[in-house]
Amino acid sequence: MAIFLTIGLTQLVVDPATTIDRVALLFVQQMALGALGGLSLGLGLPWLIERLRLETVGLLPVLTIAAVLVIYGVTASLGGSGFLAVFIAGLALGNRDFAGKLTVLDFHEGLATLMEILMFLTLGLLVFPSHLPALFGVGLLMTLFLIVLARPISILLSLAVARMSVREKAFISWAGLRGAVPIVLATFPLLAGVRQAESIFDLVFVTVLASVLVQGTSIPLVARWLRVTVGTEAHDDRRAAGV
Repeated sequence: MAIFLTIGLTQLVVDPATTIDRVALLFVQQMALGALGGLSLGLGLPWLIERLRLETVGLLPVLTIAAVLVIYGVTASLGGSGFLAVFIAGLALGNRDFAGKLTVLDFHEGLATLMEILMFLTLGLLVFPSHLPALFGVGLLMTLFLIVLARPISILLSLAVARMSVREKAFISWAGLRGAVPIVLATFPLLAGVRQAESIFDLVFVTVLASVLVQGTSIPLVARWLRVTVGTEAHDDRRAAGV
């Protein structure tokens, strides 16, 4: 949703001829085809893994990376959201049992961490420290708004029918920004040549940095305070079971 909104709003700014109706129609098309492509290809991937019966378990991560590229490419070429398709395919694959699943999970967890590191490095290379002092006030207010209002309200609405306790929903709300996605999205207006795109990028830097320092460092403390922690042995048992 965040990716689509960023692309859609950027298109509205760059091309005055673009209308809200056109963006709404594009939204329906992107989401429908993305969900359909991700679900169908994601459900077929475990079947493919079982059929291939790879001799080396280490080839499974290679297969899943290739599958990501295929799922994204096919869905995007049909006019759907490749990001959504890959996301749903990952959910579908993660909820199925197959040989070597733990190896795939460990590999992609490490790969995701590496990608986040690269995104933070990219942010550091693109930001100008001399521009930040003038944006600290606005950036901190934006961070406070996200932490206190925007994210809690969005989480409560999104998980209104979920079978989760209030403590669990509050913890998800506190988890806040992870950093990588806002950094990627902040480059879209920059690449599109949107007016004051550099200021937007600098604001993202301040907001992400403040969120990581405040929410990122306090997650273990908040988890204990809300009593949503899981014991080490229980966590290992669930991980071994692929939960």
